[in-house]
Amino acid sequence: MRHLIYICAFLVIALLHTSCYRNIRYIVDDKTPLPHQYTDSIQDYKLKPGDIIGINLISTNQEINQMFTEGLSNQQGMASANNNRRGGYIISDSGYVLLPIFGNIQASGKTINEIRTNVQRLADSKLIDAVVTAELLNFDVYFIGASQNTKVNFNKTSVNILEAIAQMGGLNYESKRRNIIVIRKNSTGHQLYNIDVTNRNLIEATQFYLQPGDIVYVEPKRFTAFSNGLKNYSTVLSIVSSALTTYYLISRLK
Repeated sequence: MRHLIYICAFLVIALLHTSCYRNIRYIVDDKTPLPHQYTDSIQDYKLKPGDIIGINLISTNQEINQMFTEGLSNQQGMASANNNRRGGYIISDSGYVLLPIFGNIQASGKTINEIRTNVQRLADSKLIDAVVTAELLNFDVYFIGASQNTKVNFNKTSVNILEAIAQMGGLNYESKRRNIIVIRKNSTGHQLYNIDVTNRNLIEATQFYLQPGDIVYVEPKRFTAFSNGLKNYSTVLSIVSSALTTYYLISRLK
């Protein structure tokens, strides 16, 4: 009889690990009543060396338009392999970007809107009815850990952690949503941020917004491997069958 009790207890534990899938919850642990307004903590991203910016110019001069489209240098008259990447222009280590007809433009430390404004001013001084657009092309966020090991790219300069998680496909049950670590490179090394996506106050935190090149480490829960082995009921049925067989054999030996 004692063996049967042990087996039943084991089966109950197995069933709990298998079937107790809770909903994936975000920003829900705060007691603040809804609706509630939060002050946005977003800060305009400052470009840095290595960033890639897409600059396009449209004017009545088709030749110049083509230069910007192909990323050609007007001074050299040839495509620059180091200058053109992903259809955009890479900011050099000295903080400049080389553009057709305009030459070197200071880019490091400026926002993408400031770059667009500066190039538009230069275009207005040389061309008629020119329209300049600019975008950041290398806004890549890397996910590792319990989530999918993947890279997500965005075509804008403002991305928050929830947007990135949604774009990545969401967090699975094995993810620790209260202990997500963001690894961010800065001028002196790397900085680590701890993020709790169940905390509603996260919306007001500066860590709510990501930056290009951020690595998001999603810590796995404990006993994940064991839980993964008991995810479906076919596994449980196999356990039940084995347990009953074992009990039968034990009882026959007495």
